[in-house]
Amino acid sequence: MDDRLIEASQQGDIDVLYELIREDAHVLRRIDEIVFVDTPLHIAASSGHASFVMEMMNLMPSFSQKLNKSGLSPMHLAMLNGNLELVLSFLELDCDLVRVKGRGGLTPLHLAVKYGNIDLLASFLVACPKSIEDLSVHGETALHIAVKYNMLEALAVLVGWLQRVCHEDALKWRVKIPNRKDDQGKTVLDIAASNNQLEFIKLLSEINAQNSKGRRLTASSTIQHKVKLFWRRMAKKMRYCGRNRDLLKASSPESRKTLTNYLRSKTSFDEKLAVFITRHKLKISDDARSALLVVVGLLVAATFPAIFSPPGSVRQGDNENPSTVTVTNSTASGRPPLAGTVVMDSGTFLYFSMYNSGVLHAAVCLTGLLLPDGFLGAISMILLLVLLSCYDVSIQIISPDDGVVRMVDSLLLTSMYMTVVFVLAMHEGGKRKLRRLCYGTD
Repeated sequence: MDDRLIEASQQGDIDVLYELIREDAHVLRRIDEIVFVDTPLHIAASSGHASFVMEMMNLMPSFSQKLNKSGLSPMHLAMLNGNLELVLSFLELDCDLVRVKGRGGLTPLHLAVKYGNIDLLASFLVACPKSIEDLSVHGETALHIAVKYNMLEALAVLVGWLQRVCHEDALKWRVKIPNRKDDQGKTVLDIAASNNQLEFIKLLSEINAQNSKGRRLTASSTIQHKVKLFWRRMAKKMRYCGRNRDLLKASSPESRKTLTNYLRSKTSFDEKLAVFITRHKLKISDDARSALLVVVGLLVAATFPAIFSPPGSVRQGDNENPSTVTVTNSTASGRPPLAGTVVMDSGTFLYFSMYNSGVLHAAVCLTGLLLPDGFLGAISMILLLVLLSCYDVSIQIISPDDGVVRMVDSLLLTSMYMTVVFVLAMHEGGKRKLRRLCYGTD
């Protein structure tokens, strides 16, 4: 490569770069034909010249995928030289650069784990979720590397992300990534147990990691015994780990605003609910989702009016004098039945209303979970909840004039309604938190 081009790359001189291009239009193409080479992009990335890097990425984006003779890409070099802002610039231009494998099969994601740069790690995971699948030449996942290099906080970020990620492959990752074996047949739990890394084992238990025999920590007396010995013999080390643990559990309100601290925090119930629902929604195709909405819409349309036309109908009002009403039409309390109440007996009505109401409330809840986010989705959900309220009031009006039946009906309807509201509210709250990960959760 021309010495002037090397110097221009080291100095970040864009003017000299274009002078050389005017002299030889193929100067960059010839460099690109070399398999392993320090391109101008590699040199500029090492030196931290952001403007030159952006210009070179515009001219020759293929340089960003190339490895030099040390097996490093420009993004690897920017990380190793501490040019973190430049790394984020690479990430914005092409998030797939996180998956470029360098020496040893290590990607920039693996380097972020290895050196404990948890802020970069969190950014990488959010920008390129599929990077979690990448393995080193030794078959190691990012989890293996975190345990191998004793990076507790990096492991906490990885575990928190695996618990929250909403991606079409998230269910697969949750099972395969923690239980992946390296080239020596060891899972990440095997390594943590053999090194007596108690805090790592605690984190791995949150994602149900298993050892190479397919057993979890709670079922392994051998690992438990090692943990007890570790606790007795390594008190100082445990105090240090305990400080790390406290950092994970007790972050300030300000620090929780950052992505990194969010991923290291404990997963709340509403997040777990939102993640569970969203992951399964992502597995549903648009056509299947539309068909499902049609089905639940039909259920709502069928069950809502059914209560107003129950079997046997309802009693109608008339102009007869109340004194002429026969005893056979009186209620158990001796009072004549009220107009507008159901004809069927109290026990039968209770069963009918219970099943009909259960189907309606379930259909409304499912509709609310399937509705898209946004203003229209929120308005639709509010209208459905108002419809449910009208339904619940109507049942109380037409139910038999029996105090026990009315009380049981009221308790059942209230519990059903509150369950629907609780599930929808928790789901919405969880989705709001998950939006920090920038994934579509509708």
